[in-house]
Amino acid sequence: MLELQDHIAKAQGATAGRRRDLIQRATKEYFSVLDVVRSPAAADFQAAEVRARAVLQQDLLSAEGIAPLCGETRLQESDLALVALSFEAIAPALRIPGAPAMAEPKTLMLALAGAAGALGGMFALAPLMRLAFQMQDLGLVLGGPLGAMLAVLIAHRLARVRLLARILPGIFVRPRAWRGAVRSEHEKTVRACLEQWVDGAVPLLAILCLHQPETARAKTDRDQALRRIGKLIYALHRADPPSLGVVAHELIQEAKNSGFEDLEGLPAFLENAEARKEIVTWKPDLQGRYERFGHIGEGDQVMVERPAVVFGGQVVQRGLVRKVRERT
Repeated sequence: MLELQDHIAKAQGATAGRRRDLIQRATKEYFSVLDVVRSPAAADFQAAEVRARAVLQQDLLSAEGIAPLCGETRLQESDLALVALSFEAIAPALRIPGAPAMAEPKTLMLALAGAAGALGGMFALAPLMRLAFQMQDLGLVLGGPLGAMLAVLIAHRLARVRLLARILPGIFVRPRAWRGAVRSEHEKTVRACLEQWVDGAVPLLAILCLHQPETARAKTDRDQALRRIGKLIYALHRADPPSLGVVAHELIQEAKNSGFEDLEGLPAFLENAEARKEIVTWKPDLQGRYERFGHIGEGDQVMVERPAVVFGGQVVQRGLVRKVRERT
């Protein structure tokens, strides 16, 4: 666990500057889709999100982007493709919330509301001031601005009612242009989402790269062992009777050198001795190495009927053991 945490910490430190540049480029790519549209729709935001993720993945999954995560070890194309495939399968999706609703009252509607409110205020307040204070002119002076202010406030409030905006979009509201404070606030959100996604992707790739060389090396070792042993099997098939022992011993020695275990010493046919079956004491930790024939308990003496096939420290095929029966 500590080794894994140390590897992730080194990967994050090695990619700090690259991540900042990557987030900057992804943000620029995101807004390159939206800036060409005066009033972006939901589909435009989704397209921008896809473009931004494509930029992130293209850089992170490239040979130059993977190298710092693998300790500056350049992977082969096949290994790089395997890492990319594994990352695609388990990587979280990039989610960027859309910009807030962009709507405002139409300028012409506000102007007409102000003019109508001014006229209505003068005609309404002038008679009232005349009846109350005998000051009709004061009613005309105050009624205009007060009526205009009240009318604009009412119109602005009506423009925010969704039902009216949906029924009469051309009268009450118009889309706000993609600029200014709306774009600036959305850019902060986009950067935060991209940074969060990259910060989660780097440790994930570091873990995949940490295990990838071991997997690739084990696969290479198995392939090489198969080629060498296969070559000797064909030689054994074509060998004449006098040379059978020599070729068979060479085959066994090659299997031992390739990683197969429990092949120490000379084979029985070269020692001119009868092969004796191994007898061991059964323990629970032997279950991963042998299959049991019949009931066998802990501490019983068992005979190895078929040895286990062990390659590179891993049991490829379990052997078979049988309980030793005491003769009466």
